[in-house]
Amino acid sequence: MENIVVKTADNDVLKELNSVRFDVSYINEASKKYRGSAYKIFNLKPHEANILKQLCLSLGFDCAVSRETVMCKCEYTHALIFASEYQLKNLVKKLYNQPFRLKELAGQIEVVLNSQLIPLKINKYTFDWKRPYIMGILNVTPNSFSDGGKYDNPENAFKHAVEMINLGADIIDIGGESTKPGAEEISAEEEIPRILPVIELIRKNGIDIPISVDTRHFKTAKSAIDAGADIINDVSGLNNDVDLYNYVAKNNIPVVIMHSDSVPAKSQDFTKSDIVEEVYFSLFNKINKLTSAGLDRENIIIDTGFGFGKSSETNFELLRRINEFKSLNVPILAGISRKSFIKNTFKLDIEKADIVTALYSAMSKCVNIHRVHNVKLVKQYLEYAEKL
Repeated sequence: MENIVVKTADNDVLKELNSVRFDVSYINEASKKYRGSAYKIFNLKPHEANILKQLCLSLGFDCAVSRETVMCKCEYTHALIFASEYQLKNLVKKLYNQPFRLKELAGQIEVVLNSQLIPLKINKYTFDWKRPYIMGILNVTPNSFSDGGKYDNPENAFKHAVEMINLGADIIDIGGESTKPGAEEISAEEEIPRILPVIELIRKNGIDIPISVDTRHFKTAKSAIDAGADIINDVSGLNNDVDLYNYVAKNNIPVVIMHSDSVPAKSQDFTKSDIVEEVYFSLFNKINKLTSAGLDRENIIIDTGFGFGKSSETNFELLRRINEFKSLNVPILAGISRKSFIKNTFKLDIEKADIVTALYSAMSKCVNIHRVHNVKLVKQYLEYAEKL
């Protein structure tokens, strides 16, 4: 019989091991030997990188570093390795016995290998992150970019919230300030009367769905939490109001921290060499700062900030590589719904932009929360993708 070689999908490793009648008592552990991934390590000194490369080679896989590393002609280098979980675990064992900062690197690799999202509990709801969740957008502003003025009446907003819940929304995100390009900042005193009546109507009608409030103002956030909201969604990444930062950390309130170079949103050419690395390290530092300030890690959700200070191409680059943010070990929220980088690139109206949003949402398997306008469509596409 002729030999045939077929490359199997990464997520089919367990299935393929079963197909060759592998020992079922060892199959889960053995699968780690056959499931490989690429790992990038930042800011190694040349002597550290040289040791790391030799250790990798001794374990049967390679490590790519700067060509100037061998002669120690560079101050720092990044490293790229491709290995199975089994190989990485063996590397960790060897790194723990090495000098310089390699022992610390061993611990960092171990964190990535053992990373598992901690469930977020809000009242009777538990977000276990085993499936993607849907956050329905409820703009109660007169000037939002796609639905401004439609729900600025509390009764209309309440009806739309109920509609989204019935269609499958897991969270309702209420925003009282437009952050579209060119929008003017409003005060908390103007924002609060837009948001609070809607929260109160939802709660007075016995609806206990988790409510997120899209605000960057401490006064608005506190008023909303006191009225029954559960999550703060800050497009400034808690940079706008130090009182809001302290309030969230002190009271251990679930928060979405977004990366943004500009609020309101502004499209621009990103000058950094790598948009993903820039956003990654920004969020990495914020997560560490917040946890050091007392906020539990399970109460942190990240948003890469599509459309905020990024060009169309860098937005697509973020979307293509959104899985790299899994290493931060916190849930990922994606807000691409009706964003201009999608509409303008493909010259779409809102209806067609919703279809593309649903398609990209279904393709982005690592996203934990999809913040969307069209709940029904995204839920359908997520259900279609679940079968793959």
